[in-house]
Amino acid sequence: MAKVKTSGNAETMNLNNILYQNIIASPYFKSLYEKKTYHEVLDEIVRNVTTLEPFLKGTHASTAFCLLYKLWTLRLTIKQMTGILNHKDSPHVRALGLLYLRYVGDPSELWDWYVDYLDDETEVRAEGGVKAKVITIGKMCHMLLMEPKWFGTILPRIPVPIARDIEKKLKEYHASYQEEFQTERANDDRNRRDDGYRRETGRRRSRTPEERYRRTDRSRSPRSSHKDHRDRHYGRERSPDRRRSYDDRASQRDRDYGRDGERDRDYRRVYDRR
Repeated sequence: MAKVKTSGNAETMNLNNILYQNIIASPYFKSLYEKKTYHEVLDEIVRNVTTLEPFLKGTHASTAFCLLYKLWTLRLTIKQMTGILNHKDSPHVRALGLLYLRYVGDPSELWDWYVDYLDDETEVRAEGGVKAKVITIGKMCHMLLMEPKWFGTILPRIPVPIARDIEKKLKEYHASYQEEFQTERANDDRNRRDDGYRRETGRRRSRTPEERYRRTDRSRSPRSSHKDHRDRHYGRERSPDRRRSYDDRASQRDRDYGRDGERDRDYRRVYDRR
């Protein structure tokens, strides 16, 4: 199985000397010697890790960092690291996976490991005590990529060209995310307005500007409105009695025209006799 690509000091895991010495001297770390497999160490993390601080009181190495160094002694494979980063039972398992990559992972591969978790909203307790600090996995990824320290301990230095490339990718990522977020928020606002309109009127509102345009264009047909409307509804709007009265008046008008014609002919005959 392919191992996670690493860099730096293979013995100290790139930890600062004080932290490393305290881990090695810790009775708890020595008790972990009997944990031989990857799954046993993960179970131990789930049971005992509650914060992500490097030190407890004074300079005593924390449980989290003792187990972090224990993971390093196992030399994790890519498959194992993927399982840690997507662990379902404990966010602290995932957090220790991110710390593992930051301390010993190849800096050129950090972005590829972290990018899928930059927006992860899973909360993890990072610091204990009276003023406990809770952060999200996404926030932790940002801190590890951009900040030089983790709760007072110096992180391994990322080479300047790689650090600049990561910073550039973060800006581009957030720009695209912000655009997507604004589009989604605009759609949510429109849906809320449409729901309010439907509750008030009982009718559905057009969902898109294109649909609204089609409706507007259809309602503004060229210059035929009044006459066409009148002719279209002529037979339907008039009652039978009213239609009959129109027919009677038309017949009377025709008879009147006939009388006028006969009268004109009689006048011509009298004139011709004279």
